[in-house]
Amino acid sequence: MNVSLCYAYYRNAGMLAEQFRVWADYPADLKSRIELIVIDDGSPEPAIDVPRPPGLPALTIGRLADVDDPFTPPWRQDAARNRAADEAVCDWLFLSDMDHVLPAASLRALLDRFRNGLDVAYTFLRLDAPDMTPKMKHGARHPHPNTYAMRRSKYWAVGGYDETLCGIYGTDGPFRKKLRAQATIVHLEDVAIVRYSREVIPDASTRVDRNAFRAVEHARVGSAPALSIPWQRQLSAVAA
Repeated sequence: MNVSLCYAYYRNAGMLAEQFRVWADYPADLKSRIELIVIDDGSPEPAIDVPRPPGLPALTIGRLADVDDPFTPPWRQDAARNRAADEAVCDWLFLSDMDHVLPAASLRALLDRFRNGLDVAYTFLRLDAPDMTPKMKHGARHPHPNTYAMRRSKYWAVGGYDETLCGIYGTDGPFRKKLRAQATIVHLEDVAIVRYSREVIPDASTRVDRNAFRAVEHARVGSAPALSIPWQRQLSAVAA
């Protein structure tokens, strides 16, 4: 296998079902080159309960330990990404949010890019479903700021995501800053990811109380090293 597709999950059953549909429809030669890793952030609607179609590539589903801290809202994407990167067996990682889909044509193009042997971090053109128009911000194309492909060794050389910030919304900035300092970022306009809004799939992205996260941010003290949150592997399935 060549690349591990890594996703965090929290109350996205409908969106995960769409991801399953896309992954099951990948051509057989692509399925043999990837593994899927979904880490559930203690969701009340567990990822393991989302019906899985036949024909999926190799798939791991894990679940972070349930939150037992009134000062920690259930928002631990950083820990989920770290756990997925630690479980990955492939040399390359593709990391994204649940509401962003990697179409088969884009996966194939990305795998072709890996052949050049460059130790870089890739970002991608972002299209909005269902019209497949480029995502725009302030009149310019706006790639997703938290979707990357990079070597697993590069991810850990950067140090992964800071789990001290678990329970705080919007913590990709510190990781992005470290990555830019240690890696060449290559943007691929010819490799697109597709974003699903809540108008298309109601649970595509997780709804959050930003005021609660701000309160936690102001109260956060101490440090939490990567992989500090317990978890359980719930499924480890070979390609169907």
